[in-house]
Amino acid sequence: MRTLTYLAAAALAAGVALLATMPSESSPAAATGAGPQDAQKAILAAFDRYDVVAGASPNDIFLDLIRNPAFPGKADVIAVECGNSLYQPLLDRYIAGKDVPLAEVRQVWRNTTQPSCGFSVFYERLFPLVREVNKSLPPAEKLRVLACDPPIDWNTVTSPEGLAPFEERDRTIAALMKKEVLAKDRKALMLFGISHLLHGGGSAVAMYEREFPGVTYTIATHFGFQKDNEKLEQRLARWPVPSVVPFGGTWLGQLDASYFESRPGQPPAAMGYPGADAYLYTGPRALILRQQIAASTVLDTAYLAELRRRAAAVEDPPDGLMHPETFFQRELESGALEFGS
Repeated sequence: MRTLTYLAAAALAAGVALLATMPSESSPAAATGAGPQDAQKAILAAFDRYDVVAGASPNDIFLDLIRNPAFPGKADVIAVECGNSLYQPLLDRYIAGKDVPLAEVRQVWRNTTQPSCGFSVFYERLFPLVREVNKSLPPAEKLRVLACDPPIDWNTVTSPEGLAPFEERDRTIAALMKKEVLAKDRKALMLFGISHLLHGGGSAVAMYEREFPGVTYTIATHFGFQKDNEKLEQRLARWPVPSVVPFGGTWLGQLDASYFESRPGQPPAAMGYPGADAYLYTGPRALILRQQIAASTVLDTAYLAELRRRAAAVEDPPDGLMHPETFFQRELESGALEFGS
């Protein structure tokens, strides 16, 4: 009996400890009224207060946002990770509606330093979508897509040393954002992996914020909590999908930072998602869909041969991302869901 009593007391204590890190809906933070909002409305509203709204891509909600008739009136530029800045003049002509074949403009996202960009369905759709949106816009509202990857010319890369000068990606991103967006008093939607977007540390956003502080609203995406995920996701069950909620003034912002993913080089934080301002919820972890690879890339035998040449040139290991076979194997082994079968 004493053993059972002790175990019950221990379980109760553990439950109390967990609840202590999970603010209640009646807490002062919850009482502020801040809460989840429709994702598009929240992102569009953020442009009224910030010059840059930064979201983790790829995520189809950003394609929906760009289709929203209100978007061109809020932003001037869409800055992207999967875009080789060497091809910016070509990209500008394509986005402006000039006679540029799709096969030619694919160089923009296929010839970056990141092999995954070339297999991205998201970017295969993004560039033609912006081009089409621009056709119906007056000149003053036409969108520009800013390619932010270093200007690598793969035709000249024949050794690992040839790739090395182009690996300081955050510096290139920060420099382009300062020159093409902030110095020109423009507003931009940034679409990058979250590690480039967090405040603090060595991210691109942190770099340009040294000169332009407070101009960026960074939105991290929910991929599940690092612990107690099922319990915490119960509190998200009635949230609209997709929705955005700020960390400031909400129970999410009062959660211990250990509930959220941390990134290398990111300064530690006591509460909330380190370096992020808001949270994008697209549904529970178990229902998040995986981004599949682009069929057009898989069928392009000439491009696949070029990827194999690059892999050999930079001495990528056999299971490295430079090899297209790595993507093929992952595709064979993966289901439709990001975290399920």
